[in-house]
This record gives sequence, structure tokens and C-alpha cells, in this order.
Amino acid sequence: MPVFNADYAIFGTITAKVKDRRDIGSSKIYYINEFGENLYGDMRGMTILQSLGMVANDIEKGKQQVAFLNETGSVITEGRIKNRYVKIHSRYIKQGRKSYVQCAIMDMTESTILQKMLYGTSEALKRAAEAADEDTGMHISRINHYSELLASLMNMPQKYINDISKYAQLHDIGKIKVTETIRLPRKLTVEEFASVKKHTVYGAAIVSDLDGLEMAHNIAIDHHEKWDGNGYPNGKKAEEISLEGRIVAIVDVFDALVSERSYKPAYSYDVTFDKMKNGDDRILPAHFDPQILQLFLHHYKKFVELHQKMKD
Repeated sequence: MPVFNADYAIFGTITAKVKDRRDIGSSKIYYINEFGENLYGDMRGMTILQSLGMVANDIEKGKQQVAFLNETGSVITEGRIKNRYVKIHSRYIKQGRKSYVQCAIMDMTESTILQKMLYGTSEALKRAAEAADEDTGMHISRINHYSELLASLMNMPQKYINDISKYAQLHDIGKIKVTETIRLPRKLTVEEFASVKKHTVYGAAIVSDLDGLEMAHNIAIDHHEKWDGNGYPNGKKAEEISLEGRIVAIVDVFDALVSERSYKPAYSYDVTFDKMKNGDDRILPAHFDPQILQLFLHHYKKFVELHQKMKD
């Protein structure tokens, strides 16, 4: 049997003989290693279509995976087998006159459960942030969606997109430490505003000891840093600022501008676009990563549509 070479941990391997590449889906599994059989059951005699359909929990999705495998020679399917979360890397190979489909099963059960726990922690912390600053309305949730969209437009890896869509909401978690100052019914003094700016440091400290929340830490500490070095709390500049911090910085300013607050009216979408593109007395294009800002402005209508769907 051909050896399946892969650079990831394999918990099970499956092999099916293929008579003709067009018959990949109907090819029957004849081999599964002992370790895989113990964890996922004996799939010998099952077709590749049945196995991928089972993992995807949808035979139509299984057909799509088979079609993609036929077209490109490889496919990755995520789902569940026997109550375990798995990722199956399948590929078509031809050796001499013989053809095979080989699948490597990577077990993701522990990491998936951990990820769900981390996302749950993020939700709990988000509720705490909302309680601390009642004036933000749907702002926190919108930041998640904006960040997810922008990361997608940047063609970031899917895990990165998933993570920022859950952790961007923690950008202001540190405000729970300055709640009384935020809620003062007047314009803040210089000293009071300096205290509020520490929410970046407080937020980073809240999540700093939680393994798996490194992105949330970066977002909390970096989302008020500026590309030109004039931000806070550390005066970082350019790529010293984390990528997720640069992403959230842009969408946070956008949402603040188009949203009404007790201390300001909502600016129109056209005025907001102009402010972010050309600047004003407070906002400068130099504050943002120029490539990400250009991408954001190019797809500006998509962010406007998100805001319209999720208005307070």
C-alpha cells in the first residue's frame, strides 16, 4: 500500500482503490489502520462518498467534496465521526497502473472543545464589557462582524477569520475597570480621559493569563495604537502593531463615526468615508495601516451594509 506522507498528526488512515478517476466517489475503502478503526469504527466496504458524506453530515456536501477531489486531486473535509471532531485530508494518487484515494484523519476533538470553551469565555467577557459601558449598544457585536469581513477580504486563513470574529468584541473589555469615569454625565477632564485610555492596558491584563486568548490580548492592547506611532498605550508604529490590532483599529473608528453617542451625533456614511480617507482635526489616514485602509475603503459599501443591518 502506498505511504501517505503528511506534515500533520495522523490518527487514522484510509485507502480505497480507484478503477477510474470519475469513479472516486463509488470507490470502496479496503484499508483503515488499527488505530483509526479503534477510534472511528471499521469503514471498510464504505464508499469514499459515504465516508465524506458521513463526516460532513450531509450527503450533498459529500458529493461536493468528491467533485472537488476529482477536479483538484485533494480535498479537506471537517466534521464528526462517532462523536469525535475530525479533519480528513483526502487525495487521489496514481502509482503506475494503479490508482488510490488515501485519507488521513486528524482528530481535533480536544482542540475543538478547547476552542468552544475559549469562545464561551469571550462571550462572558463581552457581556461584562456591555454592562460596563451601556452607551455602546450593538457596537461590540458589530466590531466582530466588521473584523471578520475585513479579515476575509484580506484572504486570511479561516482559523484567523474565525478567531477575530469572536475576539474583536473584547477590544474594550478593560473599560470595566474605568466604568465610573466613563459614565460621568459631562465632558471628561484631561486627567479623566487619561484614566480611560488605560482601558487598553487593563483589558490586556484581564486576558493575559488565559491560554488561547493571545489574539484577544493583542486586540485589547493594540487597537488604539496608530500606524504613525502617535497612538497609545505604547506608541507602537507600523508593523510593531499586531495585525489584529490594525484591523480592529480601522473598524472601531468607522463604527464610532457612524454611530450616535451621548457626546456626539452620528456622521453620515459619506462624511465618515471622507474623514477616513482624507482626515480631519482628529483622524488622519496616517493612523491606519495603509494597505488595510485602502482595502476597507475599496469595499466600504459592505461595511455600511453591515452597520445598517445591525444598528442600535
